Amino acid sequence: MLAVKGNQPSLRSTVEAAFIEAGDAPNAHGTVERGHGRQVAQLARVLPVAGRVDAEAWPGCQTLGVIDSLRQVGDKPGQWERRYYISSRKLSAEDLAQAARAHWGIENRLHWMLDVNFAEDASSVCKDFAPENLSLLKKMVLNLVRPVPMGKNGKMSMRIKRKAAAWDDDVRAQFLGLAPL
Repeated sequence: MLAVKGNQPSLRSTVEAAFIEAGDAPNAHGTVERGHGRQVAQLARVLPVAGRVDAEAWPGCQTLGVIDSLRQVGDKPGQWERRYYISSRKLSAEDLAQAARAHWGIENRLHWMLDVNFAEDASSVCKDFAPENLSLLKKMVLNLVRPVPMGKNGKMSMRIKRKAAAWDDDVRAQFLGLAPL
């Protein structure tokens, strides 16, 4: 599944037009979630590709999807958002909603973590393969540090864990899974 964004204007306009032509898609799935002081209502709809998308540019594309969401935090006015997707699998509207939710889990668990704890978005490294190499190292550190319980009741922030590993050889060895002889 791929999110269709503004950097693919032709594909985006094709998918938008498909949903405008279809009107109310027969395969729709709605949810409302409440928690953490916010309420999110979502409606996922899917259409079969049926020759709407350029098969050479997007081989294997089988499903077009759109998710309309309205997010309201507290008493503030709600924010409406529409996101488009394509998929190489035949998806139901419910499958699309679950896959999109899983994508945000990845975004929150990996990309946000890399940006907040490693300042990846602010990195000015851009020569040769350095950005890719540093990104790979940061992901390796994240995967080594995240599962190790530390502190009271086994919870400690990633920032504190990284500092502890920098200051203490024993903590660093624990993250690397090394045991003294």
